[in-house]
Amino acid sequence: MKKLLFSIVFLFIVLTSFGQDSATTVTPYKDEFGLDITGLIQQFLLINQGEYDEKYAPTYYLTYRRHFKSGNIRAAIGCAFENKDQPAYYEDDSNKYKSRSFSFDIRMGWEFISQLSKRWQIFYGLDFRPSYYYLEDDFVYLSGSYATGKEIVNQQYGVAPLLGIRFKFSDRLSLTTEASFSVNYSNSWVRTYYTPIQNTYPTQPDEIVKTKSLFSSFSQPLSLILTFDL
Repeated sequence: MKKLLFSIVFLFIVLTSFGQDSATTVTPYKDEFGLDITGLIQQFLLINQGEYDEKYAPTYYLTYRRHFKSGNIRAAIGCAFENKDQPAYYEDDSNKYKSRSFSFDIRMGWEFISQLSKRWQIFYGLDFRPSYYYLEDDFVYLSGSYATGKEIVNQQYGVAPLLGIRFKFSDRLSLTTEASFSVNYSNSWVRTYYTPIQNTYPTQPDEIVKTKSLFSSFSQPLSLILTFDL
């Protein structure tokens, strides 16, 4: 994490030196799209490249802004899914196990802009951030003569004030990063179920647990978004 933060600071210093001589004007373009390039920079700088190091996975893959004179409408979206077969633990287990998961994250909000110089901007605002996560795994672990499975549904809603910085290469191309503090409400439903590994074993009842929680989270400005205007 320290290496990534150092790399971001270093990159911004290089970009500042690169762009000091050119002037910028107010962009005439209304629509802006952005892509998270943090993972690409990690690969380029060989950060967290160990076999057991955690790989960077962005929450939002695509960002969007609609520019107005008083500020911007901002939005972002991210999703992931997986569907795979699970091998049986015993050779005489004839059950077919599967694992399925799906996640969906969006954010929508408004931001104000403060121009620091010809190429630097500060933006600040507020986001609404709903998310949905679903998992059904038939074989999480083996418990006696039963394969224990989990089905999880999680719905989360967050409100997050944010503060970010933008460097403009040109009227159409920029680099941004931001920090935010989110207050979140979560509603979870978890079902634990048991599959006998042989037909001679009796069935077991499902166990269902429902939980609600309120918590906060802080996102550090450790991701870089490359934006382009159309």
